[in-house]
Amino acid sequence: MRLVTSCPDPLMSPGSLYRSARRFEAVAGSNAPPEIAFLAQEGVAARTLADAARRARDQGVGADEILIAEGLIDERFYYRALARRLNCAYVERAAALAPGFDYRAAMRTSVARADPRRESFDWLMAPRGLEIHKLLALGSGGGRDILGRRVAICAPGIFSALVRAAARHPLANDASFALSRADARLSANAPQLRWSNRVSVAFSLLVLIGLLALSSRLLAVVSLNLSALFFGGIFVRLCAVAASGRTPSPPPPLTDRALPTYTIIAPMHREANIAAQFLRALRAIDYPVAKLDVKIVLEPDDQATADALRAAGLPPYAEIVLAPRGAPRTKPRALNVALPLARGTLLTIFDAEDRPEPGQLRTAAAAFAAAGPRVACFQARLAIDNGHEGWLAYFFALGYAALFDVINPGLAALGLPLPLGGTSNHFRTDLLRRVAGWDAWNVTEDADLGLRFARFGYSVGMIGSTTFEDAPTDLRGWLGQRSRWMKGWMQTFSVFLRTPRSQFRKIGAIQGLSALSVMTSLLAGPLFGPFYGARLVHDAIQGDLLAPQRFDALALASLSLSIALFGTAALVLPIALGMKRRGLKASPLLLLAPLYLLLMSAAAWRALWEWTRRPFVWTKTEHRPRPAQAAPVGLRNFPAKASAIKARALSTP
Repeated sequence: MRLVTSCPDPLMSPGSLYRSARRFEAVAGSNAPPEIAFLAQEGVAARTLADAARRARDQGVGADEILIAEGLIDERFYYRALARRLNCAYVERAAALAPGFDYRAAMRTSVARADPRRESFDWLMAPRGLEIHKLLALGSGGGRDILGRRVAICAPGIFSALVRAAARHPLANDASFALSRADARLSANAPQLRWSNRVSVAFSLLVLIGLLALSSRLLAVVSLNLSALFFGGIFVRLCAVAASGRTPSPPPPLTDRALPTYTIIAPMHREANIAAQFLRALRAIDYPVAKLDVKIVLEPDDQATADALRAAGLPPYAEIVLAPRGAPRTKPRALNVALPLARGTLLTIFDAEDRPEPGQLRTAAAAFAAAGPRVACFQARLAIDNGHEGWLAYFFALGYAALFDVINPGLAALGLPLPLGGTSNHFRTDLLRRVAGWDAWNVTEDADLGLRFARFGYSVGMIGSTTFEDAPTDLRGWLGQRSRWMKGWMQTFSVFLRTPRSQFRKIGAIQGLSALSVMTSLLAGPLFGPFYGARLVHDAIQGDLLAPQRFDALALASLSLSIALFGTAALVLPIALGMKRRGLKASPLLLLAPLYLLLMSAAAWRALWEWTRRPFVWTKTEHRPRPAQAAPVGLRNFPAKASAIKARALSTP
C-alpha cells in the first residue's frame, strides 16, 4: 500500500507493520481475523464472524470481503466501524482530491491524496483484506494518532465514485484516445485512414461493374482477382474445419483458494427491460462472490436502466459506473471506462442479454492457469437460443454454431489469429492494459482486439463453456446488427492494411496470410459473392464456362468451377458440423438459404455506405426480456447436480 510504505514515520515501515500485524492476530485469535474482530463490539453475531473467518481461509480472501460480498453486513456499516476503530474520519459523500492525481494508481491501490487546501486529512483510503490488517496493526502499535490526523476512510463504492468524479476529464479522454496516443496507426480514427473508406467504395463499385460488364477481358480480370480473394478464405476455412476436432482436454479445476479475483464488465445502454434478467444470470455464476468484481457501465442519461438494476437488487459485489460524457458513444469506449477500475487479475465481458453457463469463470481461470504467459485471451463459445422464433434467428443460430463450434476452435488449434466475439472473451487484465484496451472508434472492437493481440505476440484460445444469447427476429434489428459488424470488419481491415509490412513482420507470414484471407472473405464474400455466383450461372447456361474454347478461357473456367465447388464445401461443412455439435436440427427453413445470403449481401453494401457517412455510429440492437419463469439456458442442459444455493439464486427476482 503506497501510503504506508512511503510515509517517513518509522512506525509505518513494512517490517514493523507486518510484525505488529502478527502480534495483533495472536491477540485476536485464529477464529477472529483482525479485519473483522472489532465487529463484535458493533453488534455482529459471533457465529457470523466465525463463519466468515472460516470461508475467508478457504477462499484466500479477507473476512471483511466475505461479509460484504455475501450481503451479511452493509459496506458502509463496515467502513464506519473501521473508521471508529482506527480513530479516523469517515467520508460519506464528498471529498476534495488533490489536483492532477493519478486516477489509475488510485483505483489500483485504493489510496488517493486529498487536497491539502480543502481537507483536514492527507489521504483517502478504501482498504480491503491485508491492507486493513496493516492499518489495524499500525493502530495497535501506537500509530493511532497518526492515522487520525492523516487518513480518512470511506467505502470502496464511495471511493470509486469520488475518484471517477474528480478524474472525469482524463478518464473520458483516455477511454476515447488511449490507443490513438499509443499508436495512431492502430486506431480506426487515425487521420491516415479516413480516405480509405471512399477509396473502398469506388473500388467495390468498379468490381461490381466488372462482374456485370459485357466485356470479356474486363470480366476475366475481375473474376481472376475475386477468385484469388475467395480462394484464400476458402482454404483457411477448410483447414479450420479439419483441425476443429483437435480439442485439448480441459485442465483440472482450481480450488476456491487458488481462484483469482475476476472482473466482469457489462456495458448496458437502454436495457431497463432486461436488467432483472441480467442480474439473475449474474447470480447464477458459480464463483466465490468475494472474488467477483462486477462493473456495469451505463451512459449518464440512461437513468431508466440504473433504476431498473437497483430495483432488481444489485448484488454487493456489483457497481454501476457512469461513463463520462464524450465521443464516440460506443461499447468499446464504455469498456475502456471500466478497464482502469478493474480489480481482477482476469477480466471478462458479458452483454446484458447474455446467459453464461454457471461454471464459465472457473473454466477460464483453470485454462489460464494451465496456459503460458503469452496467452492473452480465451474466447467462450456463443450460441443462439431462440432459433425457433423465426427464420432469421434460425440462420443466425447456424452461423454462430459454424463460427464458435467449428471455425474458431479450428483456428485456435492451428495457432492462427481468430476473430473474437463481442462477449464472453476472457482476458489477462495486465495484458489487456498493455495493448491499450479497446479501440473506442471501431464498432467491431472484438475483431480488432484479436488481431492486435497477434500483432503484439500474444495468442488467443477457446474454452468449451458456452454463453447463450438471443438473435434479432425482425429484419430491421437483424440488418442493423449485421451492418454494424461488417462496418467494423471494414475498419479493422483498413487498420490492418495501413501497415501491412509491419503486421506481417510482427504476426508472422502464415498468421498474417491467414488473418488477411479471413478478413477478405468476410467482406468480399457478402459484397460480391451473389454477383459472382450469378455470373457463373449465366456463363454456364449461355456462355462457354462448361465448354471453353481457348486456353485462357479453360484456365479461368477451371478456377471459377473450383471456387464454386470448394466455396460451397467451405460454406456448408462448418454449418453441418456446427449443427451436429450444437444439437441443432435441420429444418425446411434451410430452403431459404439463398434469400439469407442475399440479405447478407444487402447488409454488407449498407455497411459500406455507412462507412463513408457514419463510420463511428453504433447501431443499437434492441433486446426483449425472456419469460421470468424460464431458467437461463446455460442451465437447461446442465447436469442436475446444481446446488440448492444456485437454485435459490436463479429464483431470486
